[in-house]
Amino acid sequence: MTARLLLLCLATLPLTAADSSVWRPFSADSPWNQRIAPDAALDRASPDLIADLASRGPWLVNIKDWSIPVYFVDADSTPKHDVGDSRPGVYGRGFEFPRRIPIPDGAIASPPVGEHSDNHLSIIDRKKGLEWGMWAARQDAAGRWFTGLGAVTDLTGTGVAPPWYESPRELDSHRARAGGFPLVAGLIMLDEIKAGRIEHALAFAYDHCRTGLFVPPASTAQVRQLDAVDSRGIPMGGRIQLDPAWDVEHSGLNRAGKIIARALQEYGAYCSDYAGANVLYAENSPAAVAAWAGVLDFHDLEKVFTPEFIRRHFRVIDMGNLRPGQNLTVPPPYLLELALAGQTGRIRIDPYTRTVELPVTHGPRKATWRLHPKGTTLSVCGQTLTGDTGQLDLGKAGNLTLTAPNGATSVWRLEQK
Repeated sequence: MTARLLLLCLATLPLTAADSSVWRPFSADSPWNQRIAPDAALDRASPDLIADLASRGPWLVNIKDWSIPVYFVDADSTPKHDVGDSRPGVYGRGFEFPRRIPIPDGAIASPPVGEHSDNHLSIIDRKKGLEWGMWAARQDAAGRWFTGLGAVTDLTGTGVAPPWYESPRELDSHRARAGGFPLVAGLIMLDEIKAGRIEHALAFAYDHCRTGLFVPPASTAQVRQLDAVDSRGIPMGGRIQLDPAWDVEHSGLNRAGKIIARALQEYGAYCSDYAGANVLYAENSPAAVAAWAGVLDFHDLEKVFTPEFIRRHFRVIDMGNLRPGQNLTVPPPYLLELALAGQTGRIRIDPYTRTVELPVTHGPRKATWRLHPKGTTLSVCGQTLTGDTGQLDLGKAGNLTLTAPNGATSVWRLEQK
C-alpha cells in the first residue's frame, strides 16, 4: 500500500475506533499494559523533574533515525545466524552460545549506521511470543551479524527483568535498552494508529535521565551518556503522564498525535533510554518509515507539546525508592529496602544521597530490610544486625551503618518527615 493510500484509509477511521485484533506484547498485568489509576500519587519532586524535562525542548517522535525497526518472523523458517559479540562475553539472556538467531534476509538495523549509533534491531515471532532484541547490530563485509548486546524476551510475560543485583549473572537483567527494557516495549506501532488506539505505556528518552539509579519496571542503569548525572533528572523506569483533564480532541494535534496523547494520559510513558532530545519512538523498518509518510512526522507533537506545555501539563508518577545502578558514583554497600510493620507512611530511600526518610515512629518496631551485597550487616542505634529481618529502634533520627563482607562501609542518614 502506498503512503498516500494509507493516509486516505486512515482518514476514514473514527479517532476512538479500537481494533481488538491489534497485537499487543506482554501479559495483561505487565506494567506496560496497566492504565494509571485516577488517584495515582504524584512524586514529590514532580514539578522540579518536569521543569528539567521541559528545559530540554519539545516532544519529538523518532521515526526515520534512532528508533526501533521491527521484523515479524516465523522463527522456524527464518534464516538463522551465529551472531557474534562486538564486546566478547557481553550478552543477555537467550543469547548463550551456540547461537542461532532468526534474522530475515534484508533486515536493516536502525539508522544512522555508525560506531556511535544505537543500531537497534527487534526480531519478533508473535506465535512463539519471543523477541530477539539487539543493540549495535551490524553486518560485516562477509554478511555476518554482530551485536553489542543481544537478549531474548518472553513477550507472553510481564516484560520486566529482575533487578541486576538479583540475577546470578548480572547481564541476564539487561536488554537492548539502557533501562533493561525489551525494544518493542513502549513502541508506537503503525497498526495501532490505524486502529485508533494505543493500549499500552510508551517509552521516552532524553539527555538528562538520572544516571546510576533506576526504579521498577526498569532493571538496570548501567551506562552514562550525554548530560546525565547521578543528582538530577528522571531515572530509568520513572513514569510520566499527560494531565488526563487536558482536552485532546480540540487540540492542534493531527489524528496520530491525538492517539499518542490519549496513550500518554491513560498509560503514560516510562523513561527507557538516553537521547539528545525529548523523544518518543515509532517503529522504523524501511516499510514502516514509508508508511508513516503523511501519517506521523518527527515534528508533529512539537507543534503543541512545547517546553511551556510540558511544564504545565505533564507530571511524574510517584517513584518510591530509588534503586542503585551499576555505575552509581556512590559505592556499595547499599540499602535496597526497609519496611516497618504497621507503619502509616512510606519509607523513601535515595542511594545517591544515602538518606532514608521515615514516617514518625515511637519505640522499636519489627522491620524487614534488604542489603547489597549479600552478607552485609546493618548497625543502628547501637545494634548490629544480620539477615533480612529483626527489631529496629527507629524512634529517633540518626544514622544507619552498613558493612559489607569485604569491610567496605556506608553511612545512611535517617530522617523523620
